[in-house]
Amino acid sequence: MDDVFLPSVGASIASRSLSGDPVVDFHLMKGEIVHHHYNPGYIVLSYLVSFVGCWTTLKLLHRRTSHRGYYNWYLLLAAAVSMGAVAIWAMHYIGNRAITMLDGQNELQIQYSAGYTGGSFFLPICVVSVAFYLLSLSEEVEIIRIAVVGLLTGAAVCGMHYLGQGGIANYYVAYSWPYVLGSAFIAVIAATVALGVFFYLKRNWTNNWWKRALCAALLGAAVSGMHWVATVGTTYRLRRQARKASSLGRQGTVIIVLCLAFGCCIALMIFAVIGQRVKSRAAHQAQQVVLASVIFDTEGKLLVNPEGTLPSRKIAKTYLEETYDEIFDIDHPVFSWLYRASHYWPGVVELIPRMKAHLRATQEDKFTFPWTDRTASGRTALNSEEDQMDFGTTFKELFCVAASELAEATQEPLEHLGVLYESIMYTGTVDRAQMKKQKKSMAPTNDNLSNAEHGQLHSSFGRGQILFLVRQASKQDAMRLQAGGFGFAALTNIVPSLAHSMEVSPSELSTQLQGIQRSLSSESMLEPGVHLACYVLRPKFHGRWDVLINKEHKNLLPSVHLTQSSLSSWQKDIVKELDNMTASECYLYLQGRKSHAESQEEAFLAELDHAISSLAGQIDHPLFQEARLLARPFSIPCRTSDRLRNRQRATVVMFRVIADAHSSSPLNGKFEFGSSRLFRAQQHVYPRSPDHGAFARQVHLQFAGLAEAKLSASLNSGESSPRRPSSVCAASPEASSSGRSEREARAQQSPTNTGGVRSPNKSPTWAGKAHGFFGGIHVQREVSVDINEVEDHPETGREIELGPYGAYSEASVAPADIDTFADELMLLMMEERRQQSVKRQSS
Repeated sequence: MDDVFLPSVGASIASRSLSGDPVVDFHLMKGEIVHHHYNPGYIVLSYLVSFVGCWTTLKLLHRRTSHRGYYNWYLLLAAAVSMGAVAIWAMHYIGNRAITMLDGQNELQIQYSAGYTGGSFFLPICVVSVAFYLLSLSEEVEIIRIAVVGLLTGAAVCGMHYLGQGGIANYYVAYSWPYVLGSAFIAVIAATVALGVFFYLKRNWTNNWWKRALCAALLGAAVSGMHWVATVGTTYRLRRQARKASSLGRQGTVIIVLCLAFGCCIALMIFAVIGQRVKSRAAHQAQQVVLASVIFDTEGKLLVNPEGTLPSRKIAKTYLEETYDEIFDIDHPVFSWLYRASHYWPGVVELIPRMKAHLRATQEDKFTFPWTDRTASGRTALNSEEDQMDFGTTFKELFCVAASELAEATQEPLEHLGVLYESIMYTGTVDRAQMKKQKKSMAPTNDNLSNAEHGQLHSSFGRGQILFLVRQASKQDAMRLQAGGFGFAALTNIVPSLAHSMEVSPSELSTQLQGIQRSLSSESMLEPGVHLACYVLRPKFHGRWDVLINKEHKNLLPSVHLTQSSLSSWQKDIVKELDNMTASECYLYLQGRKSHAESQEEAFLAELDHAISSLAGQIDHPLFQEARLLARPFSIPCRTSDRLRNRQRATVVMFRVIADAHSSSPLNGKFEFGSSRLFRAQQHVYPRSPDHGAFARQVHLQFAGLAEAKLSASLNSGESSPRRPSSVCAASPEASSSGRSEREARAQQSPTNTGGVRSPNKSPTWAGKAHGFFGGIHVQREVSVDINEVEDHPETGREIELGPYGAYSEASVAPADIDTFADELMLLMMEERRQQSVKRQSS
């Protein structure tokens, strides 16, 4: 073959055959610098691979909530692999694939040794793992830590690059120091800025997907920029001819790299699907009745999911009202039941498996439940009267089951999940601008004022409702929740995204959450001692009543604390002299009595006078002057130490008055009108309350036999008269389903207090048919020990010993709740109102 030698470098290295094909003389080329050029397509591809790896890394780091827990360690490892293996390692080898030596002869192209290639794979993973771990030790974005992390990340990029370059098997590689320093500077500075901005946004919960994408683009530029600046300053001297069998082939490296990049793309797609499902779920929940967990840590930060939403579970699609004037709000009897259940989960937790079984059995039997279809009129279609179960009872079961699922999701025992907050938030507003126009055009009726006072909107403004289970987490609990994959965010940072997912205004949600936070941060019980208080009732629509309560602690009345620890007999006699006097009459009486009283009595009279004036200043409304004093003091549970348990009680002397139905709350911002029914329920729930046991007995009587009864009815559905489970005692379905106690029924049956959510004389459709639904046996053991001192036996001189006594059992009706002061005052004021009505009618 005749060769024609080329001039310049080609004359000593390459020649062309007569046919024009290049022919390389490798012996002449050994040790010589081989010129190269770049393929633009691979340059762009290398940056895209780095960008995908960086975006996946930031997405994984975004989901990390702590440096503890298997969940967070898994995310750390995955983020390190994504950054080290894809964003750095894969980018390097795709970028080197863009280098074409000489004219593209296969024998001259860059080839790598497997050892260096493998080492360069693990080096950046290990280094960025340390960097990311250091950055997750604290949520605070400190400049020093960010600088150290940026330095480590830049070192990982540079280290991998030069270790990978050291694995080139067929060339001697030489570097220009200015390019080396420039590439390192680019890697460190760009990585520091990208990670600093990302973690700043992450701390503030403002890192939307496009912001993460920008940070990933900058971080990818750090990797690619370092690589190409270093590559430009690199020269290649031929060492030997490339070998096909002994080293890792170029195509094999590209295939591995593309597989890693494809894996990152799949991860991003999975995250996108998860994010879309979360948004879709939040949008659906905004139209449903939902139970959410609100947990604050010791720093006042709110617990959220990695997606920035509250942990929540659906209770029902909607609350099915049985009458057109029934509204599910905090004044509903079912809400009072839920409130008490949340304050004593031990009385409910054992029944939840039966509730689940009963709901499944009823759903299979096609009973009416919240997931049933609605008719064109918006009402749920009922198959027949026999298919109608009392939805109040069903809703209680759904609430308990949702709370159980929420406890499992947060990895908390149900007993530690929290208590129900005294408010319901309406969600799912479709058109906020249209809603504002409706607000301006509507007349401010009394109902609207009442809802505004409660921080609520009418259901026409929102199609969903959200109930909150709230609690304060200790430092250890917060660390455990973070290790489980949850994060804590400041309210100012998380409220906008929460409001968007719940479809409510940020100001409304912020007000609600701040109210919850304040209620958890301070005590909500009276101090031990003597108090002077005022019980103000206000009639409401449909026979309901409101009571004037503390705005921050809704279980407390307006009150003034006296200096006395208790009332002596002569002090009680003075109070009796004021019985049934109005506040203005009490003031005049005390002024006249002080003029001829002894020094001790004068001091007490002066303190009473000052307390009445202080109470009038708190209420700041003329109606207080018409309030009448009730001389009989009430003994109310108060704040006490664990050592004293329930031995301390507060003594409260009470004024009472019924306000006009159109009177608004005082304007001093301390008090507001709230649900009287809920207020009475709140008086039963305090630490170590004896009413917890009575409530647990009622719950067991109501729900213990539900699942067994339904399954038994299903098995015997073919018989003419289905068998019912036997029971020793059964609760009244009407009383248990409506959540009303006997004392409340007496108050509601007064002539001047008719109406309500459900008429007392109207029983549910199934009330006379399904007593078996509430079967079950409640067993209670009571041990009484009576010790009497006896003298020695006169004959034997020996003490009488207690002999063995037989065991006995007793069956009786479980005791109801003990009447609280609120129940007694309610009955008293209703009776006084009835008598006044009779007098007016007779006159």
